[in-house]
Amino acid sequence: MNATSRPRPGSRTPLVIDKSFAQAAGARQLQALSTRFDFWVPSAFYYEVFDTEAVKRRATLCGFKGFRRVDLAATLRKEAETGEPVHEIDLRHLEFNPDLLSIDWKLKPAESAILLQYKRAVVDPLISFWGNVIDKGVIGFSAGELAAARGTEAEFVVLCEKLRSCDRIREIAKEIGFRHASVLNESWLQYRKLQTWILQGLVLSRRHRTSGDMRNQERIEHDVHDIEYLTLGLYVGRLATAETSRKFSNASMEWRFKLLAPTGMLLTPESLKTVL
Repeated sequence: MNATSRPRPGSRTPLVIDKSFAQAAGARQLQALSTRFDFWVPSAFYYEVFDTEAVKRRATLCGFKGFRRVDLAATLRKEAETGEPVHEIDLRHLEFNPDLLSIDWKLKPAESAILLQYKRAVVDPLISFWGNVIDKGVIGFSAGELAAARGTEAEFVVLCEKLRSCDRIREIAKEIGFRHASVLNESWLQYRKLQTWILQGLVLSRRHRTSGDMRNQERIEHDVHDIEYLTLGLYVGRLATAETSRKFSNASMEWRFKLLAPTGMLLTPESLKTVL
């Protein structure tokens, strides 16, 4: 685990849980897992939980007792301001209201307004951003390198593996004008964000061969949320997800995490028996 992402003294090892895992794992497994790990979630978890059907919300939160929410944007700002990785994240222990498990529970008007505000301020602009990436291409690679994005599966993997290179990430950071590009390494959240975002750009380049290709907005929105989980999971070195599709074109969360963090800890509902 990165020294920058170690929890406060006395707390358990952090494990980033995405919504797909929480929904698929089941209450008993989540409760058992919580005795060994601190559950960390980004803001995307809140949005996905409340922007879903009541039955799915209940399935996700059953057994999901205590957790800690990480504000990725605030942590990234702190790194940019201080010029060094955040060495310790002090997060409050939170719990969901048991009322949320009721099938009849509904968001109050003020709560619906917060959800809508998040959609308009965060989700929608990012969907638009990724649409622009499809049109304009990915930074950090030469035209010759990017040809592999539309080559064989093996060629594409080799291209994506270049994102494990610290020098490559520093060059990309320099290209976008990040002031501290020269000292970036895996201990920075900014480093993990760049890895995750550029990988998403490469995946989109492979999915959409021309700017006129049909774009599945729902799929892009799904990726917007997954990027938060993946960034935070890479940062702490541990991710739990149920998105394990073996279909190469899906570029599942499991595939992305293993590609960018070969030695990281990845949990799936199927692998729980090995850790519980």
